[in-house]
Amino acid sequence: MSLKISLGGDILHYLGSLGLLTALDEEKLTESDDLEIHCSGFSCVPLILWFYRKNSAYNSLSNMWNEAFKFFKGASEPSLDKIGKNLLLLYKIQRKIDTNFSNQKLREFVEKWIPDIEINESQKIKIHAYNLEKSQDDILFGNARGILMRAITYPIDFAPVDGYISSSWVFGIPEGDGIIYIDWYNNFEPRKATDFLLMATFARTSALIKLATSKAKAAAVIPFKCSANNEFRSISNRFYLAGKELAQKLK
Repeated sequence: MSLKISLGGDILHYLGSLGLLTALDEEKLTESDDLEIHCSGFSCVPLILWFYRKNSAYNSLSNMWNEAFKFFKGASEPSLDKIGKNLLLLYKIQRKIDTNFSNQKLREFVEKWIPDIEINESQKIKIHAYNLEKSQDDILFGNARGILMRAITYPIDFAPVDGYISSSWVFGIPEGDGIIYIDWYNNFEPRKATDFLLMATFARTSALIKLATSKAKAAAVIPFKCSANNEFRSISNRFYLAGKELAQKLK
C-alpha cells in the first residue's frame, strides 16, 4: 500500500522536522518501498540531509540553526504582525532585491550545508516548488543544491531562483495521506493596506491547508509557542512526538 506523507515549510522551525523522520524510522514506516515524503520550503532541508547523511543530519541541522535564523530573517519570525511591518518597511524605502546578489548569497548558504548529490524520480523524497511562469506546483529532480535553492526562496528576503519560489508561500503544504504542519498563524488587527493584503494572502493559504488536511487519512498539528520553539532540540522533539502520533493514526 502506498503512503504519502507531506510537510509544510513556511517558517524556519521546519528544520526541526528531522524529529518526524526519526519517529517514522522507529515505526518502520521508512522501510516501505511505497513511501513518499513530500516537502515544501524549509522542511526539504532535513529531508535531504536525513536521506543522504543520516548519521550526521542532527549535528548538521543543529549547527545550521542559528546561522539560518540570521540569514532568513523574514522566515524566522512567525508572526503576521511582524511580516506586515517588514512588508511596509520594504514599501517605504522602495527597496528592490538585486537578483544576482540574492541568488549568490543563497547559493553560498546552500553549498555550505547541502551535499552535492542527485535526486531522481525513484527516490522517496519529493521536493515541491512553485513555478511562477506556469503558475503551478512542480516536483523537482536533479542536483540537490539547485533544487533546494528554488524550494526555499522566501519572497520577502530573496528574489525567485530560475522562476521558482517556495510552494509553502503559495499552497501551505502538499496533499498527502498523512500531513504534519506547524500551526503558527495568529490573528492581529489590520491597520494598513499591507496588513489587509497579508491577511488575505494567509487566509487563502490557511484555507488550502484545511482542505489538504480534510482529504488526508491523518494529520498531526504542532501548535507554535515562540518561547518553547526557539531551540533546535525543542522543535525537533515536538516533531518527533507529532510524528509518533501521525504514525499511530496511519497504522
